[in-house]
Amino acid sequence: MRRTDPEGHGPVRYGPPLPEDGLPVPPELADALAAAATRTGSEPIGGGPELLDAARGYWERRGLPTEDGLVAAGPGAPALLLALTAALGGDVLVPRPCAAWWAPYARLLGRPAFHVATPAESGGVPDPYALLETVRRVRAEGGDPRLLVLSVADDPTATVAPPDALHECVQAAAAEGLHLVSDETWRDTVHAPHDTVLVSPAEMLPDRVTVVSDLAGALLPPGWPAAVARFCGDESGRALHARVLDVLTALGARIAGPVAAPAAYALG
Repeated sequence: MRRTDPEGHGPVRYGPPLPEDGLPVPPELADALAAAATRTGSEPIGGGPELLDAARGYWERRGLPTEDGLVAAGPGAPALLLALTAALGGDVLVPRPCAAWWAPYARLLGRPAFHVATPAESGGVPDPYALLETVRRVRAEGGDPRLLVLSVADDPTATVAPPDALHECVQAAAAEGLHLVSDETWRDTVHAPHDTVLVSPAEMLPDRVTVVSDLAGALLPPGWPAAVARFCGDESGRALHARVLDVLTALGARIAGPVAAPAAYALG
């Protein structure tokens, strides 16, 4: 990753775009898009009622009851992660390795992103002892770690973290006062169900976890950008939700009206 280059590029370049998945568009998604093709406007900032209701139902079917007013949608997970990073402040911790798009948003905001080692069997979830050591080292050097981004169903390593390993990491993060963003984009893709059970960090630490899921790639074609976020059900979650909406408003980060229809269909 280059911080500068002779062509004058800035510090957030992180490689070429991901390749297309090569899959055809399912007919029912194409029909939903076609039926909404005459919509000329965008969704409201944070998503419209139909899309947000579909997201709540999606999470409730996966054991994460979600309150009204604690869901936000945006044009892709990168926009939501940028808004969350800006709203939470402080330095960011990410696993090593991690998805290529996680760290650049911290750098864009002028925040350090510190990488934490992960066990081989749970690539998206940091080792708890390495996490504690990194947090204490960063603070000793004058840093302010506040946010840990992790992924139970991990893309770079194709692993699913066992519940006991996830629990140890979550407890270590809670002990250090970190807020967690759980990237659950790939939770519904194929993994080895007999080897482990996929559990969301939000089930273990409900008051400190924001769940983000990018629909493009997992539930929608990669070129149809849409993502949803689920916030904690307490006052801190409501305050964070409001700040994230402020950032999305400043960015003009809205989902295109026609894309919202197949996004709601896919979530349902």
